[in-house]
Amino acid sequence: MSSKKRKRDIGTEPGKTTIPSEQAARHLSKKRKREVDVELVKVYNDLADEQENVRLAAAHTLLTKAYKPGVTSNEQTKTILTRLFRGLCSSRKSARLGFSIALTELLSQLASTRDSLQNIPVSAIIDIFESQSAPEKGTSGQDERDHYFGRVFGAEAILKSDLLFQKGKETHFDHLLELLCSLAHKKPWVRQECGWVLYSCIAHEHNNLPENLAVHSLEKLIADKLIRTPEGVAIWIAVTRRFPKARLPVSAWKSRDPLARKDVKVLADILKDARAQQGPQSSELSAQGSARWSANLHFAWDVVLAEVFRNSPGTGEKGANGKKPTPEGKKLAFDEFWKTVVDESLFAESASAERRAWGFGLWRKVFETAPREVLLYTFTPQATRRLADALKGSERLLKKSAERVTQSVQRRLTDPAPWPDAGIVAASYMQALLQSVSYGDFDQMTKSKTLHNLIDAVGPFVLGHANSALDKLVTEMSPKEDGKTTLSLQKTVVAIQWKMVSLRLRQWEQAQWTSSGEIEEDDWTLVMGIFKSWLREVCVSSTAINSTKTLDFQLILQPQARHFAKERLDLGFEQALKLGSLGSQVLQTVLSHVHHLETLGIDMATSFADDVQEIVQTAWQKLSATARESRETSAAEQTTSILRTSQAQVPSLSFYEALRLLYCMLLFQIYSGETEAVQLLQEVLEYHGQWDARQPNGQSPIDRREPADAFVEILLSFASRPSKLLRRITIQSFEAFAPNLTGDGLEALCRVLETKENLLGQQEMFQAEDVDMVDGEASDTDSNVDGLDSDVEVESNPASEGSDKDTDNESGSDEESVGEEEDEELAKFDAALASALGTRSLNQDDLAAASDTSSDEDMDDDQMMELDMKLAEVFRARNEQHPKNKKKDARDAKENIVNFKNRVLDLIDSYFRHQQQNPLTIDLLLPLLKLARTTHIKQLAERSCNIIQQFCSRCKGPNAPELQSGSQTQHAVDVLGSLHEEAGFESSNAHSNVASLSSILVVKALVKADQANTKTVVDVYASTRVKQLTSKKCRILPGFFTDWNNWCQTAREKLAR
Repeated sequence: MSSKKRKRDIGTEPGKTTIPSEQAARHLSKKRKREVDVELVKVYNDLADEQENVRLAAAHTLLTKAYKPGVTSNEQTKTILTRLFRGLCSSRKSARLGFSIALTELLSQLASTRDSLQNIPVSAIIDIFESQSAPEKGTSGQDERDHYFGRVFGAEAILKSDLLFQKGKETHFDHLLELLCSLAHKKPWVRQECGWVLYSCIAHEHNNLPENLAVHSLEKLIADKLIRTPEGVAIWIAVTRRFPKARLPVSAWKSRDPLARKDVKVLADILKDARAQQGPQSSELSAQGSARWSANLHFAWDVVLAEVFRNSPGTGEKGANGKKPTPEGKKLAFDEFWKTVVDESLFAESASAERRAWGFGLWRKVFETAPREVLLYTFTPQATRRLADALKGSERLLKKSAERVTQSVQRRLTDPAPWPDAGIVAASYMQALLQSVSYGDFDQMTKSKTLHNLIDAVGPFVLGHANSALDKLVTEMSPKEDGKTTLSLQKTVVAIQWKMVSLRLRQWEQAQWTSSGEIEEDDWTLVMGIFKSWLREVCVSSTAINSTKTLDFQLILQPQARHFAKERLDLGFEQALKLGSLGSQVLQTVLSHVHHLETLGIDMATSFADDVQEIVQTAWQKLSATARESRETSAAEQTTSILRTSQAQVPSLSFYEALRLLYCMLLFQIYSGETEAVQLLQEVLEYHGQWDARQPNGQSPIDRREPADAFVEILLSFASRPSKLLRRITIQSFEAFAPNLTGDGLEALCRVLETKENLLGQQEMFQAEDVDMVDGEASDTDSNVDGLDSDVEVESNPASEGSDKDTDNESGSDEESVGEEEDEELAKFDAALASALGTRSLNQDDLAAASDTSSDEDMDDDQMMELDMKLAEVFRARNEQHPKNKKKDARDAKENIVNFKNRVLDLIDSYFRHQQQNPLTIDLLLPLLKLARTTHIKQLAERSCNIIQQFCSRCKGPNAPELQSGSQTQHAVDVLGSLHEEAGFESSNAHSNVASLSSILVVKALVKADQANTKTVVDVYASTRVKQLTSKKCRILPGFFTDWNNWCQTAREKLAR
């Protein structure tokens, strides 16, 4: 131990003895040095941390503790500089970010202290920078890349510190500039970063960069042939912006400006960063170099765009399509820039996917940063075609870039700041998109929701402008294009208008349910305008355009497009009816437009006889009177200011609102050409008059039928047709008439449920023509129909009525198709008969000729036999075809009856929901049970059982039907007995279950009316038990009496005294 101590006591130089006090001081100095080194190691390690706050804290520690001006020695300062420059060449974590911050601040402190620069000259700093950022020979590719990036970061730190901008330091700036230019030449993949460093230095106006060094930078770029690069263009613009009076080199650009209008094609080649075809005479004036491609836009695009925006048209006069005229001058304006640099370069036919991705990125940047006045110029045909191709293509890069463009356009158009021209931009955008797909359905063809999302996001003011522009487009383009293109355009515009209407109506519905907001006037005007334009196309005669010159509209839709508009109008009305009272107001407002046009003398597409005209005019008067009545009697009616309802739930219609709905629907059908609606309208007028003539107590005269019951017959005529609009009108009107219905009205519903699901049932229900069918054939048809259950599509549950899928209004189409099929079949038979006779089909000329001439030629026996064989073959083929037609007719009849029964079940379900305590609900239980037992359609049986089960589950406690008189009580007892008889038939478990539930429900109603009825109820169940024990025909399941016993056990607590 002592020998080791003696060794440490010996001095470092031979023959020299160390004084104990000096030895202790040296020992403390070494210890302190080790402590400082540990602290520096932590600081350097924190500079590379991924957390920004940690890096900033480490830089602060380095500049406040490790380095102290006037205290830290020159050697220590050089060591710190060396370590910081070397740290820039590290790819570890975020080393370059942290070390560059610390280095920039350290160099800034050195530049601000004159003594420091005298002790550590700028040349020494540059030498350290150059030596530390130079990769050693034989290093790997990654290490070489790290060193070159370190050189870029180091040069940026030196330029930011103002070290080189002091007087007499110009040569050091030249040296650093030489390092950057040589690196850009040697390694093109880092050229953009080198250019960014120099551009940032010149564009940053807070440094002390003198004008001569900025100009010298341009001269150096020219000398190194880097001026005709994106970096060179950006640096040139930065110099001209910071030093507008500087004397710039004249050899760089042909017109002495990279943004000159004459040299726009050169600018396009430079920014595209493509190596141009360089000839011997134009090598100095061509795009120079080609760097690596990056998905991110070059920073030069931002610089050029900012300068081009300054040269763009101001707020002067607007030209066509809302665009402002290009100013005459030498500077490049945005419209020319976009056309040449973007449209004809990045979006050219021969452009690669990478260049097109740049084009989309630039398009997105324009919509994020450009003035509003220049946005219209981006919707060029070529650009929008590339957008459509990218959206529907499989290239992921282009598809993603195109989606970002559409999102940026949508965000700009939904800018909450006031923007009067937003509608013009939106209209131009829509037109360009439609043109890009040859006026087809853009969303469908590109498999995107571009237009749908745009229409959903923008406000009604913008949509109003867009709708007007689309109407104008259809008007102008229809005479110019061929029929197929015109039809496609017209149907597409109608589809876009339908999206506008559908989305606005859905927003109104949500506003009613959430009790938030109100319908804006622009919203109402937009929806009403579209509805009225469709209505004119459907109802106004095309000859009205020629007869009246004061019209502010034109009828331009082709027949197919007009039919398409009619379908959209039906769907729009159906969706509007979801709004309750407001929906009926929408219908009346729209249809009143037809009456207004008629009063102006405009011819309608359907002409009326005098008696029909009188009925229609009376209906218009009644409609106006009904609207006034509904406003007076309905507390939920919307005011004329079109405010939203304050309730959280859309209220049901009143009686007069339902009448208004019927008038609107029937008038719409009549003006649409459905003349059979005239008879229904006449009946509505008659029943309306009877309703108004009722006695003061609300009762109809004894000799007259209850008007509400009569309205049910009209609603059933609606329900029998496959239309979503008629289905909704039927349900809503029935809910309004339900409180006034009597048993006769409900009996009409029950008769439908009892109809057979075959041709005989259809004949009986719809009063069809006589069918040539004997009983045997009818029974065969029934058996054949039963085997077709799996082939029949029926609508299952009313829950599907909220679906937003488009369904066609097929009223009348079945009859037309049947007639066409019959004509075709007769034509085929005629042709076959003519072939057998060796003749051809006769026409009027043939008959005339036959009357003038006659033939005396007779056929012999062999010819007659041959003719008989041919005729027999023809008639045999016709007879073989007849069973196929009968089977098809049977299938169609079955489907019609099943759909009709489903609509009636909708009405019964609605009656159960809204008239839960009405004693007449009891009368509907037995028909539903019979349907569940007798139908061959599983869906109908299940739905009937579900309706009963849901109704019984709601009728708990005091919610059971209320029997208010002795006659009603006796009727309920009779119904109870009938239910027990129905339960005795052999059927499914589901039928037996709901039969038991129905029976218990009637028992609840009887006991609720009078507890004395308990004995009567017990007697009915006892009688049924006797039948179960004594009659084999009574097949009541045990669960029927189990439910009865359970109810008795529960009811005893309330009945026992």
